[in-house]
Amino acid sequence: MNGHHLSVTDLLLQPIISVSSSMYGVSEAQQQGAQVLRGSAFTICCSIQPQYPGGSFQLTFLFFNSTHNYTKPAVNHSAHFLFPAAEPAHQGSYRCVYHLYVFSHNFSSESRLLSVSVEDPTPLIIKAVLLPLMLLWVNVALYFYCKTTRGRKLGRREDFELHHHHLGVEEAEEEGAQGAE
Repeated sequence: MNGHHLSVTDLLLQPIISVSSSMYGVSEAQQQGAQVLRGSAFTICCSIQPQYPGGSFQLTFLFFNSTHNYTKPAVNHSAHFLFPAAEPAHQGSYRCVYHLYVFSHNFSSESRLLSVSVEDPTPLIIKAVLLPLMLLWVNVALYFYCKTTRGRKLGRREDFELHHHHLGVEEAEEEGAQGAE
C-alpha cells in the first residue's frame, strides 16, 4: 500500500445534502426522500462541517441510466444548486461529493443519496379550494335547514295558540249567546 494514500474517513467528514422548496421548506436526506411540486423552485444544498478552507462540491444527479454532474466552489463550507422550475426530469437521486486538494493530494467524500420526487400540484389545489367550498356549502345548507325548520315550529306554535285563542273566544261567544236567550 502506498504511504501517501489516506482514506476519506481519515481526513474528511461526510457532507450533508438537503433540499428546500418554497412549498415544503428544508428537508434533510431521509429514507423516503423529498417531494417538490412541479413548477416550483427548489434548491439542493451541499454542506460540510468546517475542517479545511476551500474545496468544491459536485452535485451528482442519477436518473435511470444517465448521470449529470454540476460543480460549484465551496463558499462558507457549502454550495447551493438552484432548480428554478421542478419538472419530472428532475426526479431521481442526488448525491453531494466534496472535493478538497490538501497536503498535495486530492480527497473526496460523498453524502448519502437524496431521492427527489416531483409531485403534481393539481391534487393540492383541489384540496385547498374544493374542501373549503364544500364546507361552506354544508354550512349554508345547515343554516337554511335550521332556519326553515325553526320557522315551521314557530308557525305550529302560533297556529296552536291562535286556534286555542279562537276556541276560547267562540266558547265565550256561545255562552254569551246562550245567556242572552
